[in-house]
Amino acid sequence: LVLSGDLAASEGEPEAYAWIKQVLATFPYPYLVMAGNHDHVARMSRIFDLSDTDVSQGMLYFSRTIRNKSLLFLDSSSYRVPKAQLEWLEMQLDEQAQPGLLFIHHPPLQCECAFMDDYHSLQNIEEIWQILDQFAQIQHIFCGHYHTEKIVNRNGKSIYLTPSTIFQIDTEAPDFVIEHTNPGWRMIEWNNAQMHTYVEYL
Repeated sequence: LVLSGDLAASEGEPEAYAWIKQVLATFPYPYLVMAGNHDHVARMSRIFDLSDTDVSQGMLYFSRTIRNKSLLFLDSSSYRVPKAQLEWLEMQLDEQAQPGLLFIHHPPLQCECAFMDDYHSLQNIEEIWQILDQFAQIQHIFCGHYHTEKIVNRNGKSIYLTPSTIFQIDTEAPDFVIEHTNPGWRMIEWNNAQMHTYVEYL
């Protein structure tokens, strides 16, 4: 289970992290937490007892190998992917030949979602693509943040927007409009070269 950021409501409330950790204590599968723009990495690190190797310079970015598959996780909680992370990402991809999945809270492109594109998009999109365009290993990128379900593409790579577990935003409205409040999540089935992913709602 990947919790892809914005685990707290506004400013990384520790009570939110403590509640999530308690609820997941009996969850039958491993889980990972990522940082979104509503999170506070230091509090997340303390409450979830995150590894020192996963947190660097106050940012939560790391890699995992699960069933011989490479997963990379970036921290866009500052509305940017800072230079240190971009250098780390390039190094990771330089060292691996096999395909991998990339997870990042903010989609690394404009997504034709009016309100979010205009007011809450990632600030250094082109800097990220200077790295991504170099490496064919990353074909699938999974994101949250936009509170909607969508698949967009750039330069042969698929970017999967995953709905929120609290409310979804109307993608066509120029102002903030809640489309509905059905919690959603994305299932990922990845078998070598074949990717199957779909969204479910409560």
